[in-house]
Formats: sequence, structure tokens, C-alpha cells
Amino acid sequence: MSSNVSVYIIDDDPIYLYMLDRIIRECNFSKDINSFDNGKPAIEALGNTNLSTNEIPDVIFVDLSMPIMNGWEFLDKLEATGVLKKKEIKIVLVSSSINPREIELIKKYPIVTKYIVKPITPSDLEALSN
Repeated sequence: MSSNVSVYIIDDDPIYLYMLDRIIRECNFSKDINSFDNGKPAIEALGNTNLSTNEIPDVIFVDLSMPIMNGWEFLDKLEATGVLKKKEIKIVLVSSSINPREIELIKKYPIVTKYIVKPITPSDLEALSN
């Protein structure tokens, strides 16, 4: 993936947001990064029906455990927005958990491209580029 892709990072941990932003930039994965501390403002941004395909991110990194709107709720709302009909988005769920029930639940969401246990590494970004 070249640096002209756009990215949303949805995570409530400001240190992790900073770290992931920095890794994404250093790996030249993207220079267009928008961060949100929970799913609600991200859904509000994506729910704008006037969005052009250029304004829709190419990749969304979503933490599963967040206040206000967690990753599961975000996925449900994202499907309801219709934005996935406008553009194919790589949706990457991230979590510090290796709970087998979480992994089974992820399988019920065909829109999810990948599940990564935190922290995301440069090799994880490289794998997404392929």
C-alpha cells in the first residue's frame, strides 16, 4: 500500500494512538490519518451521505474495547451507513485480548479484513499492503 491511502484509527488510548500514527507514517503506509477516541465520532464522519469516495478511508483500525461506542458497535453501525457500498475498506480489528470468544465473534463479521493483537508492527502494515 502506498502512502496515498487514507486511514482512520479508532482507539481510546492516546499513547497507542500516537504510537500507531507514528508507525504508519514511518513505514510510509499513509500520510492521511484521522484519529478518533471511540467509534461514535468516526461513524458520524462516515455517516455523511455526501462523502465522496476520496473522503472515505481505505483502512480503518478499530480497537474492540472502548467507552461510548466499542468496536463491535462500530462494526454494526458501519454496515448500516451504506458507506461500504461506495468503497471497499480494509477493516482491521485490534485488541490486547486473545480471548477465543472474541476471535469466534469476529468470524461473524465478513467486513473484517484482519484481526491483530496489539501492538501493530511494521510487518503487520506490510502484510496489509499485499
